[in-house]
Amino acid sequence: MRADNSPTFWDQLRLQGRIIWALTLRETVTRFGREGLGMLWMIAEPALFVVGVMIIFSLIDAGYPYGISPAEWLAVSYPTLLFWRNGTGRVTGAIEQNRSLLHHQPIRPMDIIYARILLEFASAMAVFMFLFPIFIVVGICHLPSNLLIMAVGYLLVIWFSFGFVLIMAGLAELSESIERTSHIILYLMLPFCGVFFPTFLVPEPYRSYLLYFPLIDAVDYFHHGYLGPSVPSYYHLGYTVLALLGMTLFGLAISGVAIGKVKAST
Repeated sequence: MRADNSPTFWDQLRLQGRIIWALTLRETVTRFGREGLGMLWMIAEPALFVVGVMIIFSLIDAGYPYGISPAEWLAVSYPTLLFWRNGTGRVTGAIEQNRSLLHHQPIRPMDIIYARILLEFASAMAVFMFLFPIFIVVGICHLPSNLLIMAVGYLLVIWFSFGFVLIMAGLAELSESIERTSHIILYLMLPFCGVFFPTFLVPEPYRSYLLYFPLIDAVDYFHHGYLGPSVPSYYHLGYTVLALLGMTLFGLAISGVAIGKVKAST
């Protein structure tokens, strides 16, 4: 505190951090409860889904080139999908569903959005950190060719997911049609997320068109870190960073407009 007792920027930042953390814990208890596995469902539920998808594709697909099995490809790729898919599904409509919390003065609409994003991202990351070492031990996956590149690619996927979720959350608050069709948008994105097929299987010029989508670039850079230079990877790192920065700024802007609408109607 300063001499005039007015809060500093850091005081306000710490307060909002505590509020977001409290909202995250509240959301965790509300969603997963205290009985049975409780908070462990945050990892168990998506982990079972990942393993189920791996088993199904292993039964119906003969494999990918370069000796990559469907189980290995999906073990590495599918957890990246959880960030933007689950995050969007949980965050759209979050402010409307928690409008009563806004009567508490310290709580801002963005705190509700950030809390849900934090919970979904923590769940997706925990699933990958839990399953990937197990897959290495049982022989489905191998150690990454370049752990640093793989980690940077993973962060790029998280960054894309953050910007995308912010955009969808803002649009959903502005338009009920977006909220109701968000799951359709997510399903239409599945063929263009780099999870179910490698970019090196896509012929030109279609591959070049796909690489304008920053998610494809981020996922392929992630794959490059795992598979190494022996498997072709296609990405434009500079373009990806600029595109993700633009998405984030647009997401913050559209969320700000949506919050203004919420405040006006409160």
